[in-house]
Amino acid sequence: MSPDAHGSGALPRVPLANRGITLGGLLRCFLVIGVTGFGGVLPVVVHEIVTRRRWLDTEEFTEILAICQVLPGPNIINISIVMGMRVSGWPGAITALSGLLILPVAMVLTLGALYTGFAEVPAVQSAVRAVAAAAAGLVCAVTARLFWPQRRNPVVVLLGLVIVAAVAWARLPLVVVIAVFAPLSIGLTLWRMRHHE
Repeated sequence: MSPDAHGSGALPRVPLANRGITLGGLLRCFLVIGVTGFGGVLPVVVHEIVTRRRWLDTEEFTEILAICQVLPGPNIINISIVMGMRVSGWPGAITALSGLLILPVAMVLTLGALYTGFAEVPAVQSAVRAVAAAAAGLVCAVTARLFWPQRRNPVVVLLGLVIVAAVAWARLPLVVVIAVFAPLSIGLTLWRMRHHE
């Protein structure tokens, strides 16, 4: 089902369990995410779940990502578990997580063994730096895409700028940033929603 039908806010959202997503579809989706998410998996997640398969719209994905970012553990692990749980409970969570991890773990173990022998080769070091730069660019592009629908929301814009300054300029630890700004952003959003009803 197209997310446009339930993501506009005019109609109630259809639960993920009722959108025709199968366990096989979950497995295939997260296999693709796990294998193609080199250096930064978030752009691939957005492409597969939002753009290609249309399981979620941008707003729904942003909400899930926000939840997963304040939970312990890597975001992509949390996203796979949340998606799987919403689609089919524990079987869905196990299926999505397995699809995400099986092939990458095998590949990382193999490449790690090879990298140990070639880490000092200049060509290998250059390749690693190039991949890191590409991954940083992809993360910036996805951040801009997720931000764009909220560009007219003054709470999002203000908090976004303050958080970037706190991390990039003031170099505050991520734990402090989350502890301070997560409750603040929730409070400001609730306040704005009440005053715009």
